[in-house]
This record gives sequence, C-alpha cells and structure tokens, in this order.
Amino acid sequence: MAYVRTNERLSGDPSYTVMWRTGGSRTGQTQRETFDDEGAAKRFRGLVNGHGQQWPPEGVKGEGFVKPGQPEMPDSEKFPVYAHAYVGPLTDISEHTRTNYTRFIDNHMIPWFGELSVSDRGSRLTRDHVSQ
Repeated sequence: MAYVRTNERLSGDPSYTVMWRTGGSRTGQTQRETFDDEGAAKRFRGLVNGHGQQWPPEGVKGEGFVKPGQPEMPDSEKFPVYAHAYVGPLTDISEHTRTNYTRFIDNHMIPWFGELSVSDRGSRLTRDHVSQ
C-alpha cells in the first residue's frame, strides 16, 4: 500500500512524499513522488492504491498530476467542484445526510477523480475511470 511520509526541508517547510513498491510486492521497485501540498499527496496516494500500486495514468514522474503541455483546467470544470455543487442544493435530505455525502465525496471519490474534468476539455472523467 502506498503511504505518505512527511519531511522537513532545510527551510523548515514540510514536503510530502508518496512511497510505494511497484505492484505492491516486497520485491517491487520502490517508487516515490514528492509534493508541496499534503492534499495533493493524499490524492496521488489514492490513485496509486487504486491503480494496483502502479503510476496512475494522470501522474507524470517529477510533475505530479499535470501532463506535459496540457493547459491548466479551470477549477469549475474539475470533479470536486462539480460533485460539491451537486450535493449542495439537494432537497429532501437532512443536514446529517448532506454532511455524510460531502464526507464520502472528499474521502472516497476525490482521491480517484479529483484531477479529472467533467467537461469535454482536459483529462476527462470517463466510464472506464468509474469502472476501475
């Protein structure tokens, strides 16, 4: 299983390294990717775990989630904004249920779909993503 290790830089600022072994076996090659943001590291860890301890298709070594040459996608088209905007105006549910839905999105869906687009631009969320 991939895990996040917190490191301290010489400047005193933290960095977050996602570490795992290829294929999840004891003999697999050790892999790592370092992030400045803990949230990004946790999303990446979720993707590694979800892709069988392999580099996720959305990840580029040394670059994190951004594919070289790909333009930055507006936040309004990213899955987390879309998912939270869907739950917000739901009617006929209690606030407790709304909180549970939001927590489920944050803990279980965003690690998988967080950097994907819900529009036709960028790295688009597809049926294959959901199936995996």
